[in-house]
Amino acid sequence: MDVTQPWPFEGLKYIYGEHFLEHLSLEGAVAFLNHSWNSLKPDGVIRLSTPSLEWVLSTHFNLSESNRDQRISSTFAMNRAFHGWGHQFLYSKEMLASLLENLGWQKIEFCEYGKSKHPQLSNLERHGKYTIAQGYPNVWIVEATRGNTRSESRILSYKKLLDKSYLSYVRSGH
Repeated sequence: MDVTQPWPFEGLKYIYGEHFLEHLSLEGAVAFLNHSWNSLKPDGVIRLSTPSLEWVLSTHFNLSESNRDQRISSTFAMNRAFHGWGHQFLYSKEMLASLLENLGWQKIEFCEYGKSKHPQLSNLERHGKYTIAQGYPNVWIVEATRGNTRSESRILSYKKLLDKSYLSYVRSGH
């Protein structure tokens, strides 16, 4: 199923995606989150895990490193982290929260690996181990709730911001 296209599901209680969002373009992620919102019943919950941009930066490249060969090696490591695993967009905590909030999601909560207030969403993560480096987890795990309504004008305004800040650049091939 192409999750960036409309879904045939309605009234779902939960949606879960582990190490998934980062494999979609930012436009694709917006479409996926909108289709998720439409498929969940009011008060339904989405749980996502995605690599932490902050963790990748803090563990793969030391800005104060002076050894040329180490900086080259770190450059390759960073690019493997971004592109080597088929990632299209990595999220900072703030970006992930902003994306969900501006698309109408409520009760946005970052969770620990395997932990949730919803028993059905606990202990689902299977991809890799959960580590923390320099205060950042290697994955952001977030849950958000679908409300009854959302502001289409806010969504449109946010999509324009995404387009101006990033998407138009990517589309242009520059």
